[in-house]
Amino acid sequence: MERKRSHLFNRLYFQVSVIFILILVVFTAITLYISIRSARSYSVEVNQKLNWDLARNTVDVIKPDFRNGKVNKEAVSDILHSMMVINPSVEIYLLDPDGKILSYVAPEKVVKLGRVSLTPILQFLKDTHHHLILGDDPRNPGEKKTFSAAEVIENNRLTGYIYIVLASQEYVSAAQMVIGSYILSLSIRSVVIILLVSAIVGLLAIWLITGKLNVIVQAIRQFQSGNLKARIPAKNNNELDTIGLVFNDMADTIHRNIQELKDTDEFRKELISNVSHDLRTPIASIQGYAETLLLKQDSIHTEEQHKYLEIIYASCGKLKKLVTELFELSKLQANQVKLTPEPFSIAELVSDIANKYRIISQKKGISINTFLPKDLPMVEADLLLIDRVLQNLIDNALKFCKEGDYINIDIIPDHADKVRISIADSGEGISQDELPYIFERYYKGKKYSDSTGLGLAIVKEIISLHESDISVSSQPGKGTTFSFTLKMLKAA
Repeated sequence: MERKRSHLFNRLYFQVSVIFILILVVFTAITLYISIRSARSYSVEVNQKLNWDLARNTVDVIKPDFRNGKVNKEAVSDILHSMMVINPSVEIYLLDPDGKILSYVAPEKVVKLGRVSLTPILQFLKDTHHHLILGDDPRNPGEKKTFSAAEVIENNRLTGYIYIVLASQEYVSAAQMVIGSYILSLSIRSVVIILLVSAIVGLLAIWLITGKLNVIVQAIRQFQSGNLKARIPAKNNNELDTIGLVFNDMADTIHRNIQELKDTDEFRKELISNVSHDLRTPIASIQGYAETLLLKQDSIHTEEQHKYLEIIYASCGKLKKLVTELFELSKLQANQVKLTPEPFSIAELVSDIANKYRIISQKKGISINTFLPKDLPMVEADLLLIDRVLQNLIDNALKFCKEGDYINIDIIPDHADKVRISIADSGEGISQDELPYIFERYYKGKKYSDSTGLGLAIVKEIISLHESDISVSSQPGKGTTFSFTLKMLKAA
């Protein structure tokens, strides 16, 4: 496992590192290209700004002599050559008002254009902010160069232009080589330093990130292999920790759901076992007595037949009650029962149920008493379900009482917005070792194996649906008290 983990970490680190280095190299190449282009553009722009007034000053020095559209070449030739000797990087052209080249001084005297476009010249003359402007290069048709230009005015009349290309072809080639070499050398040194620092910092960062990712992957794989307790160490400091926290929450949910499924499966098995056991007794009783009646109906007296039929009828009733309660509890535990809250008088409901049970209790010699205060407020709950709760609790009390005992039903206000309903009996009570289990499904108690063991479980589920709790207190030989609360009806 450790070797596999190391292999995974190395492969992930190598892949991410290669991608990082490639990105860094591409970024470096783009940076070099932009730096060289920017430096060359900057040098060209600076050259034009520094020599912006060169043409104007040249006009003042050479004073070109234009006669009938022609220039006096002999008058200006020596001055132009002198300027070329002083500044051999420039090319000087004399233009007529239409841009035609009348005379020039250029290295090797290689001029291929007979006319220069006046558009950039006029733009240059109007520009007061000294922007970068490129004009025609007479020696290289199609190329653009920086220049300086000025008007030649004689007798208040435009007679032509001085057009000076600021960097001749030879100078540009040499300058580009020098600038390119300098910038390339400077850029390479800078980029190498940046590259080394970035590579070290980047690879370290990648190592830390991939190490964290490796921890995440290992935890996920452990969880996938069946270790449901595997979790990712996370402190909620960054995005990777957030991934860990999300995974941990997801793992907790999955683990909880699996545990619930296991509990459900255990419940299903227990349910099948208990139901099959509980159903076996009444079904066997029904089948046995029915078989006896069928086989020996001629030899059985009428009174005995009637007794057998009563037993069959009672077994059917018990079977029906078991199935009904089982279905009811299953619906409650599966959250398939929806509350239908409505306002009603809890005092009236208790009185009606008590009156219905007095007929049964009087036959057993058990008295049922109600204590209902006056002006008791209405409650808001599901009437049918609360009726079921009260009936189950009274049935349970009757089961533990004998002749001479009593059952008291009290309703008292509890806090500001609730009422408490208590059902207390003076029966035999419940032992302390049984008390914690009485609300569990199928718990019947040690002395009442004929019970379905579902009544109190149903009561607890119904009370929980009403967002309340049911409590119980009991002393063996002195009786038992069940109590729960219901919300009062809110005033409109």
